[in-house]
Amino acid sequence: MSVCVATCGRPQGLASLLGALELLELPLGIELRVVVVDNDPRGSARAICADAAERHAYALHYEIEKRRGIAFARNAAIAAALRDSDFIAFTDDDAMPEPDWLAELLRVQDFYRAHVVTGPSLPRYEQEPPRWVSEGGFHEKPRHPTGTRCSVAHTGNALVRTSVFECLERHFDESLALSGGEDVEFFARANAAGFLIIWADNAIVHESVPASRATLRWILQRAFRVGSCASWVEARHRSSSAPRGLAHATYCIAKGAALACALPLRGRAAAAEGLRLCSFGLGRIAGACGHLHPEYRAVHAR
Repeated sequence: MSVCVATCGRPQGLASLLGALELLELPLGIELRVVVVDNDPRGSARAICADAAERHAYALHYEIEKRRGIAFARNAAIAAALRDSDFIAFTDDDAMPEPDWLAELLRVQDFYRAHVVTGPSLPRYEQEPPRWVSEGGFHEKPRHPTGTRCSVAHTGNALVRTSVFECLERHFDESLALSGGEDVEFFARANAAGFLIIWADNAIVHESVPASRATLRWILQRAFRVGSCASWVEARHRSSSAPRGLAHATYCIAKGAALACALPLRGRAAAAEGLRLCSFGLGRIAGACGHLHPEYRAVHAR
């Protein structure tokens, strides 16, 4: 099986991830292959991957994808992994999987006969964040009991049977290359096609959060991007009507404004959550109009 990683300008994070993959506790009979696609045309990850290939026991495939955008890099990784893998796992170059991460994904896949398994990505702050950031849980994502059926997954932590890629006409949508959300769109398509997506709550990766992402500006930009991508995907798949989407956007803006105005009573975390909801609602309106925020033009590197 293969673990696919798209990277761009994060040398320390990538080196840490490649070291962590060496420590994975693999089930008997599983041979690990790591596919790294460097989205930096200069090949800034080449030396790190060459060093990892010499020091670690797993096979490592490295290539460069010159077209800028995360969807381009992930599609290149899939093309390389499909040659000799029954399963493809995904994680990010700023992630640190726990030693039993892959074994747990495979265990849950086998038990539920799932086509896709996804799990939690827990925040790991590089520096102590402002108190309101940790209190607000702005980098935390929802968790579910193992075995919960999901409608989407995320490539920070996912295992996919290669038959899913072989059956769907397109892989990650390259029109979302700089905005992100290509994983949500792909797994929404997989779910609509009848593929089973299951949550594995003990298959844990830790996602690095640099100081540049522990700011109100980044939180609001991320909320706007998530909202715009959500509307864009819904329109693409006709999974929600335009009036319903507008109503939800309006609700988020109204509720967010009320929370933001409660700063003297409820504190900065509640006010920031209100602004985040407003930004999400505005993003939903923008996405319905076809606008996507190019979040991945900037690299939050380490």
